[in-house]
This record gives sequence, C-alpha cells and structure tokens, in this order.
Amino acid sequence: MSEKNENQEGIVRKCTVIGNGATLKGFDFKKITEETIGLTMAIRHWYDIDWFPTYYVNIDPVVLKYHHKLIKKMIDEDKCEKGYLLSKEILKVEPDLEKNDKVIFLEDMRVMRGNPLQYLIEWCSGTVAVLFGVILGYNDLQLIGFDCQYTEMLPETEILDNGSLRITKTPTSNPNYFIDDYQQEGDLYNKPRVDDIHKKSWEHLVFIVTGFVHMNRFPMMIHAFTNDKVEGLSKFFPKKNIDDYGIEELPTREYDPIAENVIDEE
Repeated sequence: MSEKNENQEGIVRKCTVIGNGATLKGFDFKKITEETIGLTMAIRHWYDIDWFPTYYVNIDPVVLKYHHKLIKKMIDEDKCEKGYLLSKEILKVEPDLEKNDKVIFLEDMRVMRGNPLQYLIEWCSGTVAVLFGVILGYNDLQLIGFDCQYTEMLPETEILDNGSLRITKTPTSNPNYFIDDYQQEGDLYNKPRVDDIHKKSWEHLVFIVTGFVHMNRFPMMIHAFTNDKVEGLSKFFPKKNIDDYGIEELPTREYDPIAENVIDEE
C-alpha cells in the first residue's frame, strides 16, 4: 500500500515507477515500501523473485502481441494488486481481457475529456506509466531504471521485413537492461528509437505534467534516480543517485520543472 504521510503541504502519496535499464543491475525490488508501477518484460524477473508491482503498464504493440500468453498469465493470476494499463493491440490475440475489470486501455483513456494522456503526441511505456501515476493521484514520484540510452542493434539482433527486430540468440550480456536475459531467443520488439521517440516523449511529458500541476494546484515532486555514469532523465527531472533510493529526506517544496531549469530554454 502507498505511504500517506502528513507534512506541511498535506498528504504525500508516493509511487516508484520502475524502468528496466542497466542501472538497476543487482537492485533489490523487495526493499521498495511504496506502491509501484512496473513495465513491459520485467515480468520474467518478477516471476523469478516472486515479486510484482502494484500496477503494470505495457503499450508496445509488438511486445504485447508476442508475449501475450505470459502477460495474460500474470493477469489471470492477479499478480498486480491494483491493475493493468495496456494497448488494445493485445485484444487481437487475447480478446477476453476486455472483460477484465482490472484491465484498462490507453486508447480509452486518450479519448476521455480532460485526461492528460490525450495530450501525448509521442509516447512510450515509460512516459505513459509516469503520466498514469499522476492521474492516479501520486504526488511524489520516484523514477528508477530509466537510463534513456540503448545499443540500438545487438550482435544477437536481426531486422525483419516489417521493420521490427528479433533476438536470434539470448545475449550473454545485454547492455540495455538490468538482467542479461531480459530479451531471449525469438523475442520480437521495436527498435528503441531513443532520440526521435523516447527523449521527445519525455520532454513532452514534462510540459503536460507542468500544466497539470499548475492548473490543478496539485503539489508534485518527481525525481529520477540513476548513477554518475548515466545521464538518464536528468535533463527532464532533478537527479538523485540510485544508491540513495529509499533514504528518507525532510519534506521538500513542490516540484516545478520550469523553476528547476532542467529543460533547455530552446
């Protein structure tokens, strides 16, 4: 359950949004005390350690359709306490999910008047997850595992005719993720496209959240945890060291991306 602590600014609702970057190598997920939002194919690791996030987000159509059986298994076993945010692409292979009350769909949320998700132009599972956390009412978001850097083509990767990628052999060392077998032989996925999709999506997210905060007078703190060798999301949010994750601090002022000067003025 989320921590609700009274401080000078009211109730603090914490949530950790978990990416899958290499900066989380060796990270102990079971030490997380607040509610969590987990992403995409970390499912494999969660089953290995018998731990699952509070919410699950996956809006990648290629990953959803290729891994639909494992995702459906997790949902049928009700591993995530509070729900699942998916793309409707999965309904092409798992139509029964539309009847599950704990499954909601990005496409439905994007047509709701006033829902911040409708303003995303470029998006990825990470930015959708953070904005989803804002919509759920969390006002202290801690982002971990979002390195925002990828080796676009691994030696074990081949390009298919439709432009998607396939893992031809499970990598012995995968520089993109916190576990080396995050991607396994036969896996299909989209090319990461960090510069023209991911980074633009994060930049756009900051402006949406800023507007949401100021329009609704909703106090908000967002910090991105990484290490000294990785820029991660430090261009977009105040940076903290991943080794300091979980260390309690005195209450701080509300988050304001503009005041923080974390985005280039251009």
